[in-house]
Amino acid sequence: MVSIHSLIKTRHLIEEAVSDLSPQQMLSIPSGFDNNIAWNLGHIVVVQQLLHYRLCGLEMAVSQQQIAMFKTGTSPTEWQAEPDLDSIIALLHELPKKLLDDYQAGRFGNFNSFTTSTGIYLETLEDAIAFNNFHEGLHLGFILSLRNLVV
Repeated sequence: MVSIHSLIKTRHLIEEAVSDLSPQQMLSIPSGFDNNIAWNLGHIVVVQQLLHYRLCGLEMAVSQQQIAMFKTGTSPTEWQAEPDLDSIIALLHELPKKLLDDYQAGRFGNFNSFTTSTGIYLETLEDAIAFNNFHEGLHLGFILSLRNLVV
């Protein structure tokens, strides 16, 4: 449970970091970077859903279009259209509470073990929650770095 509360806190920090940014600032890709703040926001939302819901065989709160835009290995330079930032920010805020509620309600059953792109083996949902917290901490750092360059 503590890990889910850590996710909620990390998401709050991310929300604070981007709350005063314009869409143009969130979509800007600074020199030397491969992506932007908008991509990082969408990426953490999508990865959290893939790790916690898809790997348990549950319905995800993200669309196939969002997965295609933000999954690992994608880039905002490939986008055909800009993402709906309001929707991404709403999901960023809402989904950790949904995870907590679903976890407390016992909605998660069988977890399909998974090895991440960094070679970390996830055997349980709790492993996936812990890994996701690490992953989101990394992206919080990227977001803060990008923020310094776009404000």
